[in-house]
Amino acid sequence: MRYRVKKLFNGFASIRDHVLKRAIKEKSNLVIEFKDKEMTVPLSDLESPFQLHPKEFISKYNGTKYVLYDFRFVPEEKNQEKLELT
Repeated sequence: MRYRVKKLFNGFASIRDHVLKRAIKEKSNLVIEFKDKEMTVPLSDLESPFQLHPKEFISKYNGTKYVLYDFRFVPEEKNQEKLELT
C-alpha cells in the first residue's frame, strides 16, 4: 500500500491510524512517499507503531477522530535492490 505525506515533523512521517489499519488488514507493507523519495515500512513494524503525539485529533473536514503514528523517514536509495523473503 502506498501513502504520500506532504511534510515531515522532525524527520518523522505521521500516518493516520486508519491508513495503518487498512495496510495491516491487507497484510501489506506501507510505502511512504515524500516529495520524490520513498521508504518501505514492513508489516511487522506496522503492528507496533510509535507515537510522538499520543492524543486524538479531530478532522477539520468531517469531524472524525484519529490518532497519528510516526515513522522516522529514511528514504531508500534509488539503486538499492529490494529483497523479498518468501
